[in-house]
Amino acid sequence: MTDSPQILDALPDGFFTTEARDIRRLFPQPTLIHLHGARAPALFVSILLHGNEYTGLKVMQRLLGRYDGMLPRSLWLFIGNVYAAEQGLRVLPGQTDYNRCWPGTEMAPNAETRLMQRVIDSVTRNELFAAIDIHNNTGTNPLYACMTDPTRRNQHLASLFNHIAVVFHYPKGVSTMAFDGICPAVTLECGKPGDALGIERAVDLVDGLMHLDHFPDRPVPPHDLQLVETQATVRIPDDVSFDFNPSAQADLTFDHGFERRNFTEMKPTEVFAHTRVPRPLVVTNDNGEDITDALIRIENGKVYLNRQMIPAMITLDKTIVRQDCLCYLMTDYSNGGDER
Repeated sequence: MTDSPQILDALPDGFFTTEARDIRRLFPQPTLIHLHGARAPALFVSILLHGNEYTGLKVMQRLLGRYDGMLPRSLWLFIGNVYAAEQGLRVLPGQTDYNRCWPGTEMAPNAETRLMQRVIDSVTRNELFAAIDIHNNTGTNPLYACMTDPTRRNQHLASLFNHIAVVFHYPKGVSTMAFDGICPAVTLECGKPGDALGIERAVDLVDGLMHLDHFPDRPVPPHDLQLVETQATVRIPDDVSFDFNPSAQADLTFDHGFERRNFTEMKPTEVFAHTRVPRPLVVTNDNGEDITDALIRIENGKVYLNRQMIPAMITLDKTIVRQDCLCYLMTDYSNGGDER
């Protein structure tokens, strides 16, 4: 692993045809590419921060393939966890998550935190127009953008992708959060890897930003953007067995179709899960404080939410559940954002 990115000023031969699994043939280490365009300030795009989320690579191949000469706007392209991408994994076993180690992270300094600091230092020497981090979900979710600061410019940026956006404040150390106060910044959640609509929408957004002159100063009309805010993170303790088959012999089970709960309101009377142990879930707020008892109750082996909330990013991938979380719980965001 390295604590410094490779820096290039041109795309290498083979970029437009490479697959994520072959990425290290072109980029043996995390790489920052600066492409000059007709206008400034530059746009920053990060891809493959999670190695198995390859939509970002497809997006940039399609987008950059549209331009045979100079780009409409200068571009910084960061190609992140090439090591995990080569293995088709989100993150290698024992490796730092590349979207948890950006400036502002709570983790101790290491090679990856130094890498991301050097990326930020390089791309912010001059003004940036916007920062886009392209990701995928492992579960079934709508397309949506995420922001950590619901400014007007961020809301306008999110609305160019879809009419749903998530405000979140945790986990710390994500790319989008590192750009708060520097430029408009959002994460694009483009559905499952390879989802055709997710690729198309992301290409259109990034291409639009290459031509956009400025972000509007007016508020985003409510019908153009529904904002929801993450309130809690739901995890399954390591000593609790779980399964997404309700008939399985596990400490915690979920009904078939559980992931279809994503972005739908769950009432306190609806069963969230079934359990045979007294504390099958741990729920924390943005400060990492345990709020399980405030949000979760168990009655006769059934798990309920204590108030109406909206699950998001439910995944049925057990490895991701262990590495990250089961889901997030959200509520409607009522504040319209400040005037920045």
